[in-house]
Amino acid sequence: MNVRFGIVGCSRVARRRFLPALHSSKAGKFLFAGSRNKEKAKQYALEFHAEKHGSYEDVLADERVDAVYISTPPLSHAEWVLKAANAHKHIICEKPAFPDYGTAREATSVCRAKGVRLVENYAFKYHPQHQIAKTLAKNKLGEFSRIEIKYLYPFPPDGDIRLKPELGGGVFHDSVGYVAATAMFHFEKPPVSVWCRQKIDQGKNIDTHVSFRLDFGAGVVAEGEVEMGAKEYASRYVLYGKSGELEVCRAFAIDSDKPAELVLRVGGSEEKIVVNPASQFQLLIEDFCKELESRSSHKDFEADLLLQHKVMEAAARSIKEKRVVALSEIF
Repeated sequence: MNVRFGIVGCSRVARRRFLPALHSSKAGKFLFAGSRNKEKAKQYALEFHAEKHGSYEDVLADERVDAVYISTPPLSHAEWVLKAANAHKHIICEKPAFPDYGTAREATSVCRAKGVRLVENYAFKYHPQHQIAKTLAKNKLGEFSRIEIKYLYPFPPDGDIRLKPELGGGVFHDSVGYVAATAMFHFEKPPVSVWCRQKIDQGKNIDTHVSFRLDFGAGVVAEGEVEMGAKEYASRYVLYGKSGELEVCRAFAIDSDKPAELVLRVGGSEEKIVVNPASQFQLLIEDFCKELESRSSHKDFEADLLLQHKVMEAAARSIKEKRVVALSEIF
């Protein structure tokens, strides 16, 4: 039986990414569109063939809704995660799910107590190119010990929530989480310590640039930069090993109908590897639904979320206190 979804927040990412993926999925069904704007809810329901539309509260009150996708402004995520959990709805929440580690820990505890699953939507990890890159790096690069990550993009259009400090705007909350998620995906463990620096655009009153270094011990590091308002667009990372390097050219935001490209450089030669198009959102939805329908849990989404927020808390503390912060300090 399909998992029946409602959405809490008719956002741009819901319309461009989540709902097309849900519509294409055989595992989920779009049942209820929820928005503060009733006309927008109606528009989304018509466009993506939902049976119902209404307010956020209407979505949570509907007994037929099994799970919700939350894409409200970031600083309101915690409120609606808690309300959804208390309404016994499973949850996919847009990133960042929470503003800090303490809130993440509290919300996760409530979800576990209510018997609902919670996943933070770092859908990029589901694109097959990353597992292919990990396997290639292990087989071709020897022991890889460094990741360099760059995520650079222009300013979003006026009115975008990423430009509104009161709604949690800025590059740190919007994009730095990709760094932690990428590094932990490849090194398969949390960092020992985090160093971060931030630049503030005084005119816009938001942070627009973050440089970082995650130290995993024994010479294993992830470093690079994230920038909003850059002149160029870059969404890539490079894995460095004893024998060469492997570049993932379009890492975080890739259209479901576009192939991905990896570049392997070993011994002075260069090889391009093309990965077939894939919908990372659809793959996440289907994995989530599979977990819900399974009699026993195979993945600990909640532990992954908590670790992600622990690293982000260390990064935020590093920025505030201008020092390297050990992950063991966050509890």
